[in-house]
Amino acid sequence: MKNFKKKLTLLRRRILFFWLWPLAFNIYKNKPINEKLVLFAFSKNYTEMPDNMIGIYKFLKNRGFDCRIMQSPQNPIKRILFDFEFQRFYAQCKCVFITDNFDPVYAHQPKKGTKVIQLWHACGAFKKWGYSTLDLPWGGKREDMLRFPMHNTYTDVFVSSEAVIPCYAEAFRCSERKVKAFGTPRTDVYFDKDFVAAQRAELLKVFPEIGDRKIILYAPTFRGNSPEQAYNENPLDYKKLKESLGDDYALVLKLHPFTAKKFGLTDEEKEKYGDFVFDGSKSLKIETALCAADILIADYSSLIFEYSLLNKPMLFYAFDLEQYEHDRSFYFDYKSFVPGKIVVNNDEIIQAVRDGDFRSDRIPSFREKFMGACDGESVKRIAEYAVI
Repeated sequence: MKNFKKKLTLLRRRILFFWLWPLAFNIYKNKPINEKLVLFAFSKNYTEMPDNMIGIYKFLKNRGFDCRIMQSPQNPIKRILFDFEFQRFYAQCKCVFITDNFDPVYAHQPKKGTKVIQLWHACGAFKKWGYSTLDLPWGGKREDMLRFPMHNTYTDVFVSSEAVIPCYAEAFRCSERKVKAFGTPRTDVYFDKDFVAAQRAELLKVFPEIGDRKIILYAPTFRGNSPEQAYNENPLDYKKLKESLGDDYALVLKLHPFTAKKFGLTDEEKEKYGDFVFDGSKSLKIETALCAADILIADYSSLIFEYSLLNKPMLFYAFDLEQYEHDRSFYFDYKSFVPGKIVVNNDEIIQAVRDGDFRSDRIPSFREKFMGACDGESVKRIAEYAVI
């Protein structure tokens, strides 16, 4: 049965990639390009427009561009209709923005005069993805990944610094000339001092019980060999952390979107530790959580790049480093790369927080290397480039 489903999925993808999508595109390809039409395309996995798109969408919308939000629907019947509609607009638009994989844009090259811009949904370059993960446990099998085109139509890829250009070129199998250090759009807010200063108050509207305690934000990435199999492995000892730090600190959780719906605080944990641990995975925007936090505890999450813009301390809870590195692999050596102290158990977390031992002296050079193109003007720079 499993083998039959796989063959059926393979057949469906072949029909889409090599027949349906090219056919729909070719129907409209002779129509002239609409210089005002800009598409913002993303998959059914998103619950709202990706944050890397929002600023650019507003910028161009305010300047009279016809900005179309193109989200692939959950319903498979509606998705077929969507595919035709997307290809119709794709054949006539000035620009398509995406922030992740988006299969309908890979079936054929854009027309001359149309830009396909990959904004990607993460800053910097941390754990490997795309073609960099061929044959890794987390990545796809080489045969499967090479069977259908992927990342093959980008005219431009925008990244957070010059240092990560080779990583993106490898992941997307594209020329380094296409990868440009124009910054990451969603980081513009971190250069707005008034916005940053207001976010603690915003967080306290959601969790007023925190009061005047300092905030420790725990924002781990997911585990698992695919987004569909994603799970969250939580090694935090809430009892021990509360007893040791609860008078002066509150712990806020911000789980990865792949796991936020399925994992989080249990009813028992809420009852026992609800005055110390607060789950903001669904209720807090990530920029609010990062700006409000006094300390970030991360593991292998790319959130560390934007958090470095705030110049606040980080701890790296790498309790499963060896296994994670085997499954996913990194672009840089983890232990010499991260801008903070590495801890492997709850006692080390407590001791580091009590002693203020975060090794934050690494942050400035880390920020310069991996976020050097982010200056608060990324939205303007990218939007203006896209429509020239």
